[in-house]
Amino acid sequence: MSHASKRRQLTIALTFIFITLVLLQDIIASAAPSFASQPRLTSSSNAIATAAYAVSITQCGRNVQMVFDAAAVLKRSIELNSWPLHPKSRYAAKFYAFTLNPENASEPALVDHCHQLLSLAGWTVLPQDPPVHIGLIEMPEGSILRSQIAGDGCCGHNEFIKLSAYKLINHEFALHLDLDTLVIHPLDELFDVMHFGPDTEEGKNARLGLVDVVAPTYLNRRMTGNPSKSGNMSTSELLMNITVDAFFTKDYNMIVPGKHEQRVGIQGGFLLVRPSMTTYGHLLSLVYSGEFYGGFDAKESGWFKSGYGKHIWGSMTIQGLMAYFFDVKKLNHSVELNRCRYNNIADNSRVSTYSSKPKFPRGTLLPFLRNASNPQLNFHDTMCRDGRDECDDTNCQRFPLQKARILHYTYCKSPWACSRCDFLQTYREPMCYSMAREWFRVRSTIPGEDNPDVGKVKGGDYGPIAHIHENGEVSVTQGNCYKEYYLGYCLDKGEYQRIKPHHLFIKRDNHSLTNLQK
Repeated sequence: MSHASKRRQLTIALTFIFITLVLLQDIIASAAPSFASQPRLTSSSNAIATAAYAVSITQCGRNVQMVFDAAAVLKRSIELNSWPLHPKSRYAAKFYAFTLNPENASEPALVDHCHQLLSLAGWTVLPQDPPVHIGLIEMPEGSILRSQIAGDGCCGHNEFIKLSAYKLINHEFALHLDLDTLVIHPLDELFDVMHFGPDTEEGKNARLGLVDVVAPTYLNRRMTGNPSKSGNMSTSELLMNITVDAFFTKDYNMIVPGKHEQRVGIQGGFLLVRPSMTTYGHLLSLVYSGEFYGGFDAKESGWFKSGYGKHIWGSMTIQGLMAYFFDVKKLNHSVELNRCRYNNIADNSRVSTYSSKPKFPRGTLLPFLRNASNPQLNFHDTMCRDGRDECDDTNCQRFPLQKARILHYTYCKSPWACSRCDFLQTYREPMCYSMAREWFRVRSTIPGEDNPDVGKVKGGDYGPIAHIHENGEVSVTQGNCYKEYYLGYCLDKGEYQRIKPHHLFIKRDNHSLTNLQK
């Protein structure tokens, strides 16, 4: 069969799939009530709606033992900040985990250890077939997608498993999170925008609240077309009639400041979408088009030569594709949020002179540690990573936890790593320690969880304990940081005390428990 014939068959097949998806979505949409007609609920009412929370695993790797702990604590954090446990939340939660079906067609629940652990932690596991078949990707002249996507980013084409959140069409909204995240406040302010129409009282109030939580770069892009340059339009005027189909954050640490800030990839750890088989099918059609071209210029490279190219980590998969989709295809219905509030990794919003490489992230040096005679303690902050003149509003290393909604431990490292906790040089460290304490605090609330024996914690009570306050300033006292930050769950560096699942769950799989305890 000729290449042209194969291409025609592929086009016909994709067209049929896409039309089927559109028709399915239309049927679902016609059966659902308009969000503008939802009744106003009182404080004594039941939940307004149930939000889907999803995680995904592309490979059950070396840290499989930590999958259970991460999943259990994340789930608990969501429960604590959802109806009915949180008194100010009106949205319930349901939990889903996406895994890949075994290549040998075995039953996932029997052979996939991560499937077993996620199920044991209380997540409904939904095994998925490979989201993209590389051999079906088109090859337009100059395209590099088919030849390079398998090695792109963290997980290659399997990273597209995160798009499965769009398939949760029994829910109004679905939030996909990385396992190393933690929800610390309700997300009603976002759910209200997606649930209530702009012509309702609740919808108007919700959109007024967006003014303080959207990313300044998003407002700039909407007003001027340039995320680094502000405009004259009223922010409330811009947002009052918006219908939001997606909320996301961006990763400014993965670009070269001053060169790539016009085309920034999304941060893959937070993705809140309105489920839609139409959108899911459209995104797959973009991938199968093969329209991705090499280059790091952020101008005519990447997806459809739009500039969303190889300068972005994960450019061929979620980080690059979704940035292109949200910024170019769906700008008026996709909102970038302030990353310090919704996906805080304790990063510095500015470049540091600590390294000659502007992409190298470094926290702001604590003023009381500055030593002009020591270059290692005399570095300074310079330009904003997002290209703006001022960026204190996205300085996540000093952002009050009281205002944050979701913490992400990718830069601070996982709490269960039990990293050294007495190092202190920049604002990043006390922020990371505070974030770790919050993770262990949530763990301590899991029903049936044993209280740790702090008497077993090693070391004396004379080390430095750094506290970051609501105003962003840092003070230091003495104590045992493993007790203060890790609440006794880390006996020493690297000595993490794992959750014992048989204490927590009545309904369990004995085979899974046996494997977990090995």
